[in-house]
Order: sequence, then structure tokens, then C-alpha cells
Amino acid sequence: MDASLFAAWLLNESRPGPEDALWDRLAAETLIVPSHWPNEIANALRRAVQMKRLRADEIEPVAERIRPFDVNLVPPTAIDDIGRLASDALSNDLSAYDMLYVRLAKERQLPLATVDRAMRAAAQHLKIAVLPA
Repeated sequence: MDASLFAAWLLNESRPGPEDALWDRLAAETLIVPSHWPNEIANALRRAVQMKRLRADEIEPVAERIRPFDVNLVPPTAIDDIGRLASDALSNDLSAYDMLYVRLAKERQLPLATVDRAMRAAAQHLKIAVLPA
């Protein structure tokens, strides 16, 4: 579950449609995310306040909407793996942060939930299922 997709849902920015079934599915599963995921979510909430899409006093109640989800943070990248992560990110034309989502999906043989075009393309190239379909 990529942070931008989840943040869009938190902020009610995801468009109605087939993605509604995605949220039902994700609420019933364990979400496997990189260790930086909470920071990305927090930053998205901060940006929403800056962009006047959210009031500062709404941050905590919106963040509480995460609680029902079973979110499993994986340990951070090992020091010995920094070079490989950077190389993988370069070869897939992704940031290292986005490459971590793709790697997690591949390593755990799970679908990648994202609407980011570059991440979807990298995942499809690596034969990783993507959601929403």
C-alpha cells in the first residue's frame, strides 16, 4: 500500500468508483509497508493543511482513521543494502522510497496498491500484480 494512495483515501481525495472495493479488501488484510510509511502519511497531512484542504485541528481525527487497518511496518533498509536499493531504483526509474514499495511486493509476492504510474509500470515489468486493477 503506497502512502500517496492511502493519504488520498484519508483525505477523501480518492475518486469514487472501482477503488471502493479495494478499500474493503485492504481493510480485511495486513498492509505491508516500508518503515518510512508513517512519515509519508504525516507529511501528506501537513501538506493538506498547508494547501488549505485540512485544518490543523483535523489532523489527529483524520490520523485516527488509520487505526482499524492492520499496518505492518518492515524494518528499514540495511546499511549493506543501500547500494542495491539505489541501483534498483535507478534501473526502474523510481525514487528509492518508491522502489521500497515495489521490492516489498515482489519479495512477499503480494500485489502493489498504488495509482502512481511509474510504480505501476515498474511493478508490471517485474511481474507484480497491481491494485486497483
